[in-house]
Amino acid sequence: MRKIILATHGMLSEAFKSTLELLYGTVDNIDCFCMTKEKSDTQAKKELNELISKSDENELIVLTDLLGGSPANICTEMIMRGHKFRLLAGLNLPMLLTLETIIDSDMSIDQIINKIQAEGKDGVKNINKIIQEAN
Repeated sequence: MRKIILATHGMLSEAFKSTLELLYGTVDNIDCFCMTKEKSDTQAKKELNELISKSDENELIVLTDLLGGSPANICTEMIMRGHKFRLLAGLNLPMLLTLETIIDSDMSIDQIINKIQAEGKDGVKNINKIIQEAN
């Protein structure tokens, strides 16, 4: 089974998972990592390593909230040390919803990454401009 880890600041990853379940239904292929003020860098690295080690890294996608933030930096370090999971920064709900709907498809991991990256970008809309153009 392909797995997803949401790695974010604060409790955002759990809020994303909860919101996804509201829209999609119960999911059992997502683990959450929450970087809080109370968590040291060492604790964070250990916790992420434990979450990642529970999965086949070739089938694991990690989504972080912010490029340059602690969760993304720790995961980037892990990849630079030889880990094989896929990592994307800039998590948003359209990206996550699309990922959950295609994660178990026949698509390759690289195809899935390309699709969710495009969906994440396409999910950002200027509503005022859309309304203005429609009138």
